[in-house]
Amino acid sequence: MHGDHEVGIPGHASHKRQLLRLQRALKELGFSFEAEGDVTRIHVNGALVEVRDEPGIGLALLLNASLPYRCSKDCDSSLAAFASVLSYLSREVEYELDQSIPEYPMLRARVIFGSVEELVESLISALERLRRERGLSI
Repeated sequence: MHGDHEVGIPGHASHKRQLLRLQRALKELGFSFEAEGDVTRIHVNGALVEVRDEPGIGLALLLNASLPYRCSKDCDSSLAAFASVLSYLSREVEYELDQSIPEYPMLRARVIFGSVEELVESLISALERLRRERGLSI
């Protein structure tokens, strides 16, 4: 639902200043999200954008979109949002096809950042651009 925001699960919200800044920006921009500890999950027109610390890699942005296999029109908007976020980040991307549930294949992308500040700045900028240019928000 548009406008529904959850800043954090009580007792589990992040205390990192930059992640709190991201969550405030998401609220201001009207993106639906959940936050649990240092993980923030953002809903962008059917795509799921997740900010998390990846073991052995560092802070990463993970994007997930359903593939159009037995999928409704929602897949098109999900894939469009997925592609837009990645293009606006202008960074190297690692892709993975998840077919662990054959009826529900997912395309995953991972973008690695050197610092939490860099990730937050890049993501906020990409989401602002999405909202401004394409009207995407949920």
